[in-house]
Amino acid sequence: MNKVTYIITLDIGTSGMLASLYNSVGECFCTSEQEYSTEFIYPSKVEQDPATWAYAAYAVLKKIGEYAQSHQIKIDAIAVTSQRASLIAVDETGSVLRKALMWQDKRTIEQCNKLEKTYTTKGLYAKTGLRLSPYAVLPRMLWMREQERSLFDCAKKFIGVQDYVFYVLSGEMKTDWTQAARTMLMDIQTFDWDEDLLEAAHVTREKLCELVAPGTVAGYLQANVAQHTNLPQGTPILLCGGDQQNAAVGLNVVREGLAEANTGTGSFVIAHTDRPVFDEEARILCSASAIAGKWVAEASVFNSGSIYRWFGKQFYHNIEASSDSVYEKMTQEAAKAPAGANGVLMLPHFEGSGAPYWEPEAKGLFFNLSLGSTRGDMARAVLEGIALEIADNLMLLEQKTGVMEQISIAGGMTKSDLFAQIQADAFGVSVSRYENEEATSRGALIIAAVGLGIYDTIEESLKNILKTDTKQFWPDKNNQRIYKILLERKQKLFHALKKEGIYPLFMESLML
Repeated sequence: MNKVTYIITLDIGTSGMLASLYNSVGECFCTSEQEYSTEFIYPSKVEQDPATWAYAAYAVLKKIGEYAQSHQIKIDAIAVTSQRASLIAVDETGSVLRKALMWQDKRTIEQCNKLEKTYTTKGLYAKTGLRLSPYAVLPRMLWMREQERSLFDCAKKFIGVQDYVFYVLSGEMKTDWTQAARTMLMDIQTFDWDEDLLEAAHVTREKLCELVAPGTVAGYLQANVAQHTNLPQGTPILLCGGDQQNAAVGLNVVREGLAEANTGTGSFVIAHTDRPVFDEEARILCSASAIAGKWVAEASVFNSGSIYRWFGKQFYHNIEASSDSVYEKMTQEAAKAPAGANGVLMLPHFEGSGAPYWEPEAKGLFFNLSLGSTRGDMARAVLEGIALEIADNLMLLEQKTGVMEQISIAGGMTKSDLFAQIQADAFGVSVSRYENEEATSRGALIIAAVGLGIYDTIEESLKNILKTDTKQFWPDKNNQRIYKILLERKQKLFHALKKEGIYPLFMESLML
């Protein structure tokens, strides 16, 4: 490395956009965040106006630009990472034709059923690494063609959120392998658009973005954007890819034997792999890694942090203080309960189950309550139920990718030492908690530094950038034994409910 380079990371999240100014040795000088909102339309539609992302990009980059100017810092590059699997249609001028169909949108169940009949879940999974579900882009494209045909026919391009922001900044229509891997249109083994699936979507290659490897300098900052943001015209812009893949890199998951559990609203459980990895029951997803030419095996837990927040709101509402005080009280009471929560077990399927069960009708459950059960027992059961669900997925990933040597953990809930220790006990392996909370932006920085030629390898980039201290948590042998038993009981309880048709029965009763 000849000189210190300054890179802006632009992290396009679901609820907000974060820009951070780093140098090439990982020091962060300035951050700027802009919140925005998503529209939830009953019963299953989720949309967002793409203009909110354009506005947010201008706002956060302008603040970084002003800081750089006042401190005489020359910006060398912008690294973009983003949420995945949303759909935006634009015309030949790049103008948006309708609001984006967001990744949470579930209106496409009928289209999924049609795809199942023609291509089957296993057939699509073998090609794309994705499980057929409303979360993929392909069924959204079919919905748009069936329900909004004139708009579909007018569309010049179908793009994602990262692609749209990159277009706003550069004027180019490109995407990277990690984003394309979430469309159900890319062959996961060749990193190229699949002709059969393009035919299924009724689109040609010209209707999609040009594909590039993650970490590629894909374009340069346009003059009009440079003028409004106080950034240099022609600044290189790198596409670093999906937020979760970048978070994995930012948590040191860069070789086989390493995995991470990132717990926010839900939990993403990701393991690195040097080859495409598939599950015969399509319970885990295979996606392109943010490290070009590598893959990740991924499992998604839909409900984790959201349950923790719900429990605090419903059971600790009498605490008249900040939300931090509520969570501190929950943790204090949970810590007083022993491992196993005095027999109380929580199934964290409040809004359906993702991996490994994939049961959309599943619901949450506190089981084995007695008149002796306390609020603290239930608080601990929440933490244990989430950790056991993650452990269930880690076991599955381990079967497919090999023995896990260490797990990195991140997310708001992991600030609690208690939850971090419960995870170590439930996983049966040491876990590392990084003190830096912005794993996604730091991962984008690591990827960009290699793409710019600052470092030759990901390992070298990691060594120079990821110097954040970690705290290690080692499994307690006795608690590990208890959680192994509880995991088996959790699995039996779930399968008993499913086998007896309990979930659809209660769905029917709600509609009476």
